[in-house]
Amino acid sequence: MINQKEAEKRARSNWAQWRLLLSDMSITYSDLDNMDQDDIAEANAALDLHEKMQKKNSKK
Repeated sequence: MINQKEAEKRARSNWAQWRLLLSDMSITYSDLDNMDQDDIAEANAALDLHEKMQKKNSKK
């Protein structure tokens, strides 16, 4: 079993995947397993755009 420091290091290293799992996008671990790095980057970019739109709409 890894210690807390190693777990945090791995989480930071894999943040692009964890960010999608923790978001409200309903992406599963299995979905991520089927995605390549380009898909993951695109999904994160879409999440960024979505968050920007949500902030913009909430200011109105």
